[in-house]
Amino acid sequence: MHDTALTHCLQKKTESIFNKLMLQFRNPLVYILLFALLVDTGAWLYEGANNVPLESIAILLILAANAGLGLWQNLKSEIALAKLATYTEPHCWVIRDGALQQVESKQLVPGDIVRVEAGERLPADGVVLQTSGFIVDESIVTGESAPVTAAIDAAVLSGTMAVRGSALFTVTNTGSNSNMGKLASILAEVERDKTPLEKRIQIVGCKIAISVSAAAIVLWIAGISFTGISHISELFLFAVALAVAAVPESLPAVITLTLALGAERMAKKKAVVHKMSAVEALGSVTVIATDKTGTLTENRMTVQELESTDQDAALLALALVNDADLTSGAGDPLELGILAYIDQRAPALIATARQTNIRVDGRPFDAQRKFMRTTVRNPTGAIVSYFKGAPEILLAMSSLTAAEQVHWRERIAAHASKGFRALAVAKSEDTAEHNLEWLGLVLLLDPPRPEVAESISHAIAAGI
Repeated sequence: MHDTALTHCLQKKTESIFNKLMLQFRNPLVYILLFALLVDTGAWLYEGANNVPLESIAILLILAANAGLGLWQNLKSEIALAKLATYTEPHCWVIRDGALQQVESKQLVPGDIVRVEAGERLPADGVVLQTSGFIVDESIVTGESAPVTAAIDAAVLSGTMAVRGSALFTVTNTGSNSNMGKLASILAEVERDKTPLEKRIQIVGCKIAISVSAAAIVLWIAGISFTGISHISELFLFAVALAVAAVPESLPAVITLTLALGAERMAKKKAVVHKMSAVEALGSVTVIATDKTGTLTENRMTVQELESTDQDAALLALALVNDADLTSGAGDPLELGILAYIDQRAPALIATARQTNIRVDGRPFDAQRKFMRTTVRNPTGAIVSYFKGAPEILLAMSSLTAAEQVHWRERIAAHASKGFRALAVAKSEDTAEHNLEWLGLVLLLDPPRPEVAESISHAIAAGI
């Protein structure tokens, strides 16, 4: 919803086509050409308007071509961006008609009950109804880097990030009335800075204007001093003509055309350029900073292997110590990947295990303990706890001998060197968190996107 709110506020400031056209004339070089056009046209009228004003027509055509090309590129980019926005609308999980549904965040209304998990941004303001170790990063609002725990009845704000656990909250404010909507309204008023090219053009334009004006004035004064004031009007027209001749009329059009061609070339590579001056700024890039998950990778954790001496027990544990819902697709990508793996090997196991093993207690995963525990009452009535977490933590809590632990640590290191993420799985009687029965390792991988290797090669070849 934070993206939607920001987009909504920015759309309120959308400029008319006339204003977009006027923006094309905000250029020092164009100001000089406009002044030259006015003076040249004035001189033509002063002399009786007998001949065709070729100079004025040429300047007018250059200005029109420059403005038209810039406006056309701007409108074309806005249409592409508007179409692109329809594919990038944020979504969230909401309970409607008694079931979880994934809807666009902009469709939320006060009173909706939303489910959020670690890694998701809150789509609206609300009040927590149910929580499982839910911790929120509010730095985008408060500036405080330390996450805060959101207990039941606590107020949560749109745009903040769930960093741990999961929660259900009821929506209180959406859109422009939400916390992020109000922040977006402020951000919409911020004026953007000029690009390096725009700054350089402004400097060049000012230097040309000052130089040409100074030269014309000096020439006019020198002419008057030699011929007297009887020819003052002819000398003025001569000085203006010299100034017009000295102005590089084609420079704005050449710059605009060059940037437009660059934007077109980028469009063929499926890159949308909103402001043409950004083409030059992009061409100056020497470093690209990117995150990994979901950008370089598919953000889809897949289980590559389950390394266990008791596969059935390990699969049962993984099905129970898991908060994701494979049917609706709601939940942490890692846990969904584990459920998908189980479903491929034992399609009925997940539903059967959860129906016959009633959850009675548990610990959500957090960064301090580094493991998750689910305690259930199994079909025989016994209380059993299942664990999933960091291998080094569960190894230390296990009943394995020192030699066995060394063996498993070597296995973990070997898998890590190949890029796998290893999760340990274990169990214990009752709610004990020591002397765990070791069940093995789950090896996961977030595969890189197919196009990443080629993209990195192109960037390196470009000197980035």
